[in-house]
Amino acid sequence: MTVSGYTCQKWTEQSPESHDRTPENYPKAGLGEHNYCRHPDGTSGAWCYTTDPNNRWELCDIGEPGENCEETSECYHEADGNDYRGTVSRTENGITCQEWTEQSPHSHDRTPENYPDEGLGEHNYCRNPDGTSGAWCYTTDDSVRWELCDIGQPEENCDGRTCQKWTEQSPQSHDRTPEKYPNAGLGDHNYCRNPDGTSGAWCYTTDPNNRWELCDVGQPDENCVSASECYHEADGNDYRGTVSRTENGITCQEWTEQSPHSHDRTPENYPDEGLGEHNYCRNPDDTSGAWCYTTDDSVRWELCDIGEPEENCEPTANECYYEFDGNDYRGAVSRTENGRTCQKWTEQSPQSHERTPENYPDEGLGNHNYCRNPDGTSGAWCYTTDPNIRWELCDIGQPYENCGPPNECYHETDGSDYRGTVSMTVNGRTCQEWTEQSPESHDRTPENYPNGGLGEHNYCRNPDGTSGAWCYTTDPSVRWELCDIGQPDENCVVTSAPITKGPPPTPEAPVVAPHIPTQPRKYPYHTYIT
Repeated sequence: MTVSGYTCQKWTEQSPESHDRTPENYPKAGLGEHNYCRHPDGTSGAWCYTTDPNNRWELCDIGEPGENCEETSECYHEADGNDYRGTVSRTENGITCQEWTEQSPHSHDRTPENYPDEGLGEHNYCRNPDGTSGAWCYTTDDSVRWELCDIGQPEENCDGRTCQKWTEQSPQSHDRTPEKYPNAGLGDHNYCRNPDGTSGAWCYTTDPNNRWELCDVGQPDENCVSASECYHEADGNDYRGTVSRTENGITCQEWTEQSPHSHDRTPENYPDEGLGEHNYCRNPDDTSGAWCYTTDDSVRWELCDIGEPEENCEPTANECYYEFDGNDYRGAVSRTENGRTCQKWTEQSPQSHERTPENYPDEGLGNHNYCRNPDGTSGAWCYTTDPNIRWELCDIGQPYENCGPPNECYHETDGSDYRGTVSMTVNGRTCQEWTEQSPESHDRTPENYPNGGLGEHNYCRNPDGTSGAWCYTTDPSVRWELCDIGQPDENCVVTSAPITKGPPPTPEAPVVAPHIPTQPRKYPYHTYIT
């Protein structure tokens, strides 16, 4: 009720007052399918639209601020969301939640009286009062009794202040905007950034008494993935940069959102197209160029200006890899082949495990959830955030023949760590590709020797302990020969050395032992009749 006694209009309704202060436009402002007084937009106090057609809105009398009262926060610790006290009020499928104090359309006993310390009350925010697998709510759809909610991931430290979006000017007005700092990763989001050379990533806060603070973004990781503005394809299909405005300057809508524009260009439907929980321009569907849905409800989508394609740029985001089993993959795919979100390698919830950066220090693990293969599994994989699915393989595309700069340098005297591009034998014969079985049929395949540097190429290798790097030849009369790859060098940096394993795997771990032929060929100059 307002200071003059008018009844408030629900924030989800557009009558009698039409407006844009909706839960979709102000997702963190406590709006929802209720008519409680709120302060979403920098007004002088909490207010609401009224149900009186002659009085559009008024301030509310909510008393004096309290020094020790508890703030609502989207942050929570527990894996099952039991301690979540945020304001998400829609289910993971977008259905509006029923208030916990109501018994319609669904009657129930999850009431504040029966569960007094579980965050229930005269609201419809998602909660987990009873040990369910995650925060949930009864729905306002009489055909769907209840559903889980998407409340994000739990955090170790919930003491921090919420960041203000870089595109907003309230409560903090500022000039660190996407327009003035176009290459700094700013956008219509509230993620921590460092656009101006401060000592670390930071943000403006939503606390009017604290203008800005530094963020804890962990330690830098030399193996992490950097976005690149470089791309090859004329239509921008391989663009993985951070442009997030259309050619007419409209801010892009996040690909994971369905408002203001509902669509099917989602990470689930287009898993290898660079979509994700961001609003960067992409071209997942063979449009004439990179594009995005816009945050302007009158303009569904527009093309983006991402510059010109380049002939010689490296594959973006390290999506390029060489090893057949993806052991050297350092890209940014973070969903499994079935579309489940990956768990960070540094986290132990919902899946506890020993595949940590400490135990597998050279395998590209870190404080991220990108798919990796640290342990000789058949392909890149990850633990999932689904408590019912421990791990799954990922679709990271195919290995590349010429991934990254070739490195002719190697350490081992037998050339087992050689990853260069010599493709001719000591007698000048052309090598046969390792994935081919003609003219020479053989079992030295990428599947049987996943860590031997084999692949869809014909470069000399030593996968099996021969005296030096060698290859099968394309000459039907000469099965195979050694190659001249120069001398080993103890000081060189090897492109892809043999895997150094961490602790032995436990029975629960997703390890697939590679096939080892029963009689590996040790002396390549012997004649074999096959």
